[in-house]
Amino acid sequence: MKKCAAIAVFLLSISFAVFAQVQRTATTTSTIKEAAPQQLKTAAPEGHYCDYCKLNYPESHFPCIMKSIKGKLNVTTGEISFVEGQPIGGIVVKGGKNPGDNSINLTTNEKGEIEFNNPATGNYKLVISVPASNPKSRVAGSPIEGIVVKGGKNPGGNLITVITDESGTIELNNLAPGTYKFTALAATAAEKNNPLYKSSHSASVNPLYKN
Repeated sequence: MKKCAAIAVFLLSISFAVFAQVQRTATTTSTIKEAAPQQLKTAAPEGHYCDYCKLNYPESHFPCIMKSIKGKLNVTTGEISFVEGQPIGGIVVKGGKNPGDNSINLTTNEKGEIEFNNPATGNYKLVISVPASNPKSRVAGSPIEGIVVKGGKNPGGNLITVITDESGTIELNNLAPGTYKFTALAATAAEKNNPLYKSSHSASVNPLYKN
């Protein structure tokens, strides 16, 4: 009986020792993981550290931001492209009443949609751009050309169709009071070449704009 008790005590002591070693190893590993991103961030050149994936990356590689908005970056020209005709989620829409207002700061949902309220008749100027963070890079925050914006009053408004210019800008003139819903989509070749989409978007010059 004493022999069995001694063996049990011996085995128990070994178990405690193994458990303590596992705990020390887990703590050390956790500490290393926490320290590694900071070390990478310190070592990375400016604009080459990704706060999203916690990794350093070469200058021409922006995987996280392109995945998040399902876009492709041409590293030679800097142009960002999407699948033609498909809605674009995760891009930023900023602006407001034109001139001077910046009260709108929205991000398109997974269906490429934004919604805002217009309390009084007025002109709006909006800029569509890449998210400004995750990762911090040269492309982050840059405007996106060739994004088609379609929508109108919600519910039941007539269709407004406009396209962003080289500065990522659209203008929506003479908007009547009400709630508006718009969807951002990747332009087709025909839409990119349609001069009506690049007009001042007012009822007098653009028959596609009907309020």
